[in-house]
Amino acid sequence: MAFEEQALRTETKAAWLQELRCLGCRARLHAGDGNVFCPVCGESWPVEDGIPRFISTFPYWGEIPQENMTEVLSQADKSWRTALLTSSDPSVKRASEMILNLDRANFSLLADLPPQSRVLDLGAGMGAISHSLAIRYGEVVAVEPVTERVSFMRRRFEQEGIRNVRIVQTSLWDLPFPDGSFDLIVMNGVLEWVATGRQGNPRRLQETALKSAARLLKTGGVLYVGIENRFTIGYFVGCRDPHSGMPWVTVLPRFLANFYARRKGAADGYRNYLYSRAGYEKLLRKSGFAAVDCYLAIPSYNHPKFYVPMDDRAFSYFLRTFSANATGLRQVIRRLMLRLGLAKHLEHSFALLATK
Repeated sequence: MAFEEQALRTETKAAWLQELRCLGCRARLHAGDGNVFCPVCGESWPVEDGIPRFISTFPYWGEIPQENMTEVLSQADKSWRTALLTSSDPSVKRASEMILNLDRANFSLLADLPPQSRVLDLGAGMGAISHSLAIRYGEVVAVEPVTERVSFMRRRFEQEGIRNVRIVQTSLWDLPFPDGSFDLIVMNGVLEWVATGRQGNPRRLQETALKSAARLLKTGGVLYVGIENRFTIGYFVGCRDPHSGMPWVTVLPRFLANFYARRKGAADGYRNYLYSRAGYEKLLRKSGFAAVDCYLAIPSYNHPKFYVPMDDRAFSYFLRTFSANATGLRQVIRRLMLRLGLAKHLEHSFALLATK
């Protein structure tokens, strides 16, 4: 019986690999001995530990420094949870809350998709969102370019007995999937990074990335974008942009932000474009999405406790109810901003659901 189950898994895995497309000519790939290959142009890519790897090198990025991540991975061979929860490293402790938090995918409840839906998680990181979505939906494809994060996800899903997540090591710019193959695509904390290390106007690159997501969605499919607000109130008083590490760049006009960033030593200028609600809606509509629903992710899209629709009455109720303990100047400022209609435009981050 065990042999039959293993054979079935191997056959299912091979069938899934053959749904993938060549990065060059877009022909359907074939599963070979330890690789996937294109029968048309002859290109091939390795498959290691059941994971097709379309890129071999990618600059390390993660909440946990690379040297500390190596230690986490060695401990995760026995238990990925224990590796996080017993670590004495401060960076691991800080990151663990986000890596363990399955509520980060609660945005999917707003999309109202059927349980058999197929999901693409772009920039899956350490797998929290893919893990949560795998409980709710039929199949999840987790895309991640960083080798260490891919290795962590493999351990996580194997140890949790999660069989409906397919991991693919590739980048946003090399997606080997057929058009119209997903019901939901997730870009959580991804859109602001797409221009990093690439030539060209950041907004144009963001448009290209969003058009690629639209192409991979079925008609009526949904794209989720979790991202910061360009006009978060802290940015007006000198708080640093968490992406570039510089103050002021989000609120300055783009040409001034670019000039300022170069003066501060960023050779490529300011690349991590954020937008207001109106800016995101315009960007998404221009990229091929027919409708955009915007929610405030409170306190942030990476640690969401509430998704509040950007409706004046709903937000007013939320702010008055959950800010009741604010006192003094803070209370006066909040009431003034609410009366002027500014408060909802100055919150930290958005959850955007765009329908193709």
